[in-house]
Amino acid sequence: MAMPKIPKIREQAEITLIDGTIMKGYVFIDATSRIQDLLNDSSNFFAFVDDKSVVLLVNKNHVAHVRPYD
Repeated sequence: MAMPKIPKIREQAEITLIDGTIMKGYVFIDATSRIQDLLNDSSNFFAFVDDKSVVLLVNKNHVAHVRPYD
């Protein structure tokens, strides 16, 4: 029997990379999670949609700071 899927929600965030690049856009997280949970899970990358609707894969090792917008 398949496990029920948890729906994803879109969270607006500003991400600063270690080279100083600032990206504004959205991350997708489980409806029962926080952005911190996404950053601390076992995968090395996460999807980010910038303000021009371009989907990027971000390497977590290059993230210096994340500022969520509530």
